[in-house]
Amino acid sequence: MRLSGQLQAFCAVYLRGLIILKMRAIKNLISFLLSPALYALAFGWGIGKDLTVEGMPYLTFMIPGLIALSGMTQSFSIATEVNISRFLTHFFEEYLLSPALGLTIVLGNILYGMTKGLCSFMAVLLIGLVFGAVPNGTIAIILPVLLNSFMFAALGLWIALSVKTHRDMTSFQSFVITPMSFIAGTFFSLESLPGIFKVLTELIPLTHSSITIRAAFLGEQVATYHYVVLIAYALFFLLMAVRRLRKAVS
Repeated sequence: MRLSGQLQAFCAVYLRGLIILKMRAIKNLISFLLSPALYALAFGWGIGKDLTVEGMPYLTFMIPGLIALSGMTQSFSIATEVNISRFLTHFFEEYLLSPALGLTIVLGNILYGMTKGLCSFMAVLLIGLVFGAVPNGTIAIILPVLLNSFMFAALGLWIALSVKTHRDMTSFQSFVITPMSFIAGTFFSLESLPGIFKVLTELIPLTHSSITIRAAFLGEQVATYHYVVLIAYALFFLLMAVRRLRKAVS
C-alpha cells in the first residue's frame, strides 16, 4: 500500500473518530465540562477558596492540574471505544483485515484521542476563566497539553489491544488511572510529600504533565527533563501499541 493509500487510511480512521465525537456531541460536552466544574467548585472554590499553595491561590494552582487530569481521562477514554469495537461490534477486525499499516491505524486512533484531549483542555480553560483563574502563557501551554494527550491516547490504545475482557479494562482503570489522578500533583503540591514518595511520583507520567502544564499556565520556566520524560513515555506507549496491533494481525 503506497504512501498516499496509507494517508487515506489514516484519515479514514481519524474521520471515523470525529464522526463518533459528533454523534455524541451533547454527551461529550457534558463529559468535558461536568467533572472539572465539580472539582473546581468543590475543591477550588469551596474547600480551597482562602488557601494558597506555592504562593498562589489554590484555584490557580488546581486548574492546570485539572487540565492535565481531564486530558488524561478523555484521551485514555478511546480505550473503552476500542475495547467495545473489539469484543462487541467487532468493527476493529476490519482495520486488521485492511492493507493499512499498523502504525497508520494506531496514529489515526491516537489523533482521535488527542482531539478529545484538546476539547477537554478548552473546556477546563473556560471553567478556569469563569472561576477567575487566568493563564499567563496560553500559547506555551499547547505543547505539554499535546504531549499529555498523545501519551495517554497511546496508552489507552495499547491497553485496549492488550486486555482479554472488559473486566480487565475496568481493573486497569481502577488500579492505575484512578490512583494516578490523585497522586500526580494535580490537586496538591508535591513539595509536601516525604522524600521517598516524592521520588516515586517522578515515575508517574501524569506528574510531568501536571508540572509542565502548570508552569506554562503560570508563564514560568520548567526543567527540560520533564518534557524529555513525557516524550519518552509517549514514544514507548506508541511503540507498544503498534507492537500489540501487529501481534493481533499475526
